[in-house]
Amino acid sequence: MSEEKDRGTEAYLARIRRTIEESNRLVEQVGLRIQETDRMLERQGLTREQVMALRFSDAQIEAANAELERRGLSPLERWENDGLSGPEEFAVGRQPSAESASSDSELAERQRKFGMMMKPFQI
Repeated sequence: MSEEKDRGTEAYLARIRRTIEESNRLVEQVGLRIQETDRMLERQGLTREQVMALRFSDAQIEAANAELERRGLSPLERWENDGLSGPEEFAVGRQPSAESASSDSELAERQRKFGMMMKPFQI
């Protein structure tokens, strides 16, 4: 019985190790993508903060979507965000603020579950 328990524990630990390795690879990939994005923006003379602060008029959005369609690409997607004072934010610009995201019950529930799942790993 103890030997069977040991094998079960070792299999469980092996799964945890694989998950950690996969997570570390994902974090590394994200870091590389961020660095590449920063280099691309730097070549354009921009920073991430400047790009995140961009706001577009409806006419600019329509023109951009027409150009994207002409090139065979997907149009910009609007974020539903009631807290905006100007035009809606776009997926390529900024993500919605935490206040507006929390109004979406499904997202709030997923965030709550994720928080509970990560509780044992908090320092």
